[in-house]
Amino acid sequence: HGRSFWIFDDLPLLYQMADSVSKADMHLFQPKDAYRVTTAGGFRGARATIGANPASGASIYFSLKDKPQGEVTLEFLDSAGKSVRKFSSKVAEGRDRQAGPVSAEEETFRPRGAGSTSVPTEPGLNKFVWDLRYPDATSFPGMVLWAGSVRGPMTVPGKYTVKLTANGKTEAQTFEILKDPRIKTTPQEFLSQLELELQIRDKLSKTNQAVIDIRDIRKQVDDLAARLKNTVVIERAKALSKELTAIEEALYQTKNKAREDPLNFPIRLNNKMAALLAAVEASDDAPTSQEQMVYEDLSTGINAQLKQLDQVISKDLPAFNKIVRDQDIPAVSVKAPAGTL
Repeated sequence: HGRSFWIFDDLPLLYQMADSVSKADMHLFQPKDAYRVTTAGGFRGARATIGANPASGASIYFSLKDKPQGEVTLEFLDSAGKSVRKFSSKVAEGRDRQAGPVSAEEETFRPRGAGSTSVPTEPGLNKFVWDLRYPDATSFPGMVLWAGSVRGPMTVPGKYTVKLTANGKTEAQTFEILKDPRIKTTPQEFLSQLELELQIRDKLSKTNQAVIDIRDIRKQVDDLAARLKNTVVIERAKALSKELTAIEEALYQTKNKAREDPLNFPIRLNNKMAALLAAVEASDDAPTSQEQMVYEDLSTGINAQLKQLDQVISKDLPAFNKIVRDQDIPAVSVKAPAGTL
C-alpha cells in the first residue's frame, strides 16, 4: 500500500501554479495529453486499501476566483476547429439528460471519473473529465437495449482544443489525444471507423426520435378519442393508433421492460443498430466490409419505417384532424356535475 504514497497522477499541474493564477478571475490549465483506450481497467469501488486509478479520458483543470453568476461551458474542438462536444454548468448534456436506463454494457465500460457531464463551478480549483466521446444518440424513457447502447463514438487521435467560457470571458488550451502505442492503426483507419460510427449514431438517433414522436402523436389521438363519444372519430383514432403502433414495434421491442427481457423477445431495428455500433468500436480498426453491409441493410429497413411514419404524419394525421373539424367537436367540453338535473 505504500506505493500509493508515491503516485501523483497530476503532478505536472503544480508546475503551472503561479501568483498570477491565484489572482486571476479564472484560469484554464494546460491539460495533459490523454490516451485513447476503449475500456477502463483496474479496481472498481472505494475501499480503504485500494487507491483510485487515474481517470480515463482528458482531465481538465480550471480555477475560478468566485462562483460565476451565469453559465460556465467547456467546449472541445478538433484540429480543424470543429466542435466535437460542449458541456454546460446549467444543462447537463449527453447522458445526464437522458431518461433511459444505463445498460449493462455501459455500466461495465463507463470511463472512470467521467460519471457527470455537468461542468463544476465552485470557487477554487475545479476538475472535469471528458470521456473523449461525441454526443450520445437520442434516447427515450424506459428503453432497454441488448449488447449495445446510445453511447457516442470515441474521438480519433490528434490535436484538440478545449475552451472555457465564464462571465463573458474565454480561455483556450490545446492537448493531444494519443493512440494506444501497442497498436498500428493509421490515422485514415481511425477516420474511417469514426465516419461509420457517426453514421450509425445519427441513424440510431432518428430511429429513437421516431419512437418518441409516435408515442406523442398516439397519446394525443388516444386522449382525444377517450373523451369523445363520436363514433366516426373513435374508429378513425383506433385505425391511426394501430398504424403508429405497427411502426413503433418494427423500430423497437416494446415488450422490453427489464434488462434481460431481450432474452425472451426478439430485438428490433434500433437495438440491431446499437449493437452494430458496439461491434464497430470494439477494436481500433477500420470497419470491415461486412459491418458496412450490415449498416446498409439496417438503414434500408429503418428508412422504410421512417418513410411510412412520414406518410402517416403528412397524410393520415391531417385527414384525421379534418374529420375532427368536420364533426364540429368543441376543443373544451364540460361534464354536468353529479346531481345536476
